[in-house]
Amino acid sequence: MGFVEMWVESLVYDYEILSSACVHHKSPRSSCEKCLDACQEGAIILTQGKPIIDNQKCTECGKCMVACPVQAVTGILPKQSFFQKKLIATNIEPPSIKELLIYNAKGVTTIACEEKEFSQAWKDSVEEVNLLLDQLGKAPFMTETETSFGNSYSRRELFSLLKKESQSLVRQVTPAKWRFNHLDLDVNQYYPDHQFFDVTIAHEKCTFCKACKVTCPKTCFRLEDNDFTINLQSCSGCMLCQELCPEKAITVTSSIATAVTKCLEVYQKTCNLCKNSFQTLHAQDEKCPVCASRRADYLNSQTC
Repeated sequence: MGFVEMWVESLVYDYEILSSACVHHKSPRSSCEKCLDACQEGAIILTQGKPIIDNQKCTECGKCMVACPVQAVTGILPKQSFFQKKLIATNIEPPSIKELLIYNAKGVTTIACEEKEFSQAWKDSVEEVNLLLDQLGKAPFMTETETSFGNSYSRRELFSLLKKESQSLVRQVTPAKWRFNHLDLDVNQYYPDHQFFDVTIAHEKCTFCKACKVTCPKTCFRLEDNDFTINLQSCSGCMLCQELCPEKAITVTSSIATAVTKCLEVYQKTCNLCKNSFQTLHAQDEKCPVCASRRADYLNSQTC
């Protein structure tokens, strides 16, 4: 294959679900179906418990990319129209609330349209995102109607527009994978002082198996010296820790708040039965989880 053929082929792409990131590939206990629910074309199906995209049905609308809490869907998100830090409300449906939060964090302050009023869908989205922005301590989106986006530009604006258009052209002729922007959809990185979810561990149930720590896609759980910490700012609400916890000791809830890191004290113990060392969240524990789960007559019940 010649260079030109290889270059042309590199411009073509299909949406794909990364097995290295998707929570279904991390644990069969995951019940996440956010990408399936978002796809209006029915292009995503579960095959042997794992989501697969049917590229013949996929319209590359980007909704599955936005919906995925762990950015496991790769592709290029369709462009929105902007003008002087304004998001242009077109006749199509509005972007997701997550996208609007990201645009606001990037400096977009106004949503404008050329019509006399916004569609009801746009009104609902603006109202919803402004409520969230208020919880985040941010200024709400301003709105403008009957806004003209004519061809009158200052010299500075003209050169800026030409520069952006040339950059856009360069991006369009670079290999598709270089332009994948799914990682830009992690809304947490745009609001580093806030958390969008709360994670609670029921001490009385937890056996400290560390399954949550091992599998968390956002590495929210860390074991440092004698402390077990939960970085809530990183949590994206994939629910994997809650679903795979064998003791059902973890609860994840949606909650916008100032970001905190929870710290749980870890105790180093030696089991008084098997004499193996173990870690626990309970100062009074004297048996490791394995020995504690056995019946009192376990040894007597064994037959040779």
